[in-house]
Amino acid sequence: MTHPAETRTLLQKYYDGLSKNEVWQSLLPEDVLLTGTVVKESKGKGQFVHNNFFRMIKGLKVKQMIVENENAFALVSYDLVSPKGTSFSSDVAEIWRIKENKLVSLAIYFDTAAFAKDMM
Repeated sequence: MTHPAETRTLLQKYYDGLSKNEVWQSLLPEDVLLTGTVVKESKGKGQFVHNNFFRMIKGLKVKQMIVENENAFALVSYDLVSPKGTSFSSDVAEIWRIKENKLVSLAIYFDTAAFAKDMM
């Protein structure tokens, strides 16, 4: 069982790396699982890392994080720029599972109607 402090530290490294566009991919195992709202379930580090969402991130703020051993929830506000150049923010609920000091799965949930509108 992973200690909550280890889980929190791992997630902070992930979000810090993501916000600074620094290396965060090393925190993922090769078989990482991504699921959730409008995301086709995908397995694999390559599919996770090359998700188009990451290219749109211009900043982020973790509004809330709840950790229970190897499970965690984070409410993250992302500052995004659509492929058409529109800037907008989106709150995303992220549910994580950690195993052997790696982020093994992520399920994401967000307001798809607002997101689609902002992407236009």
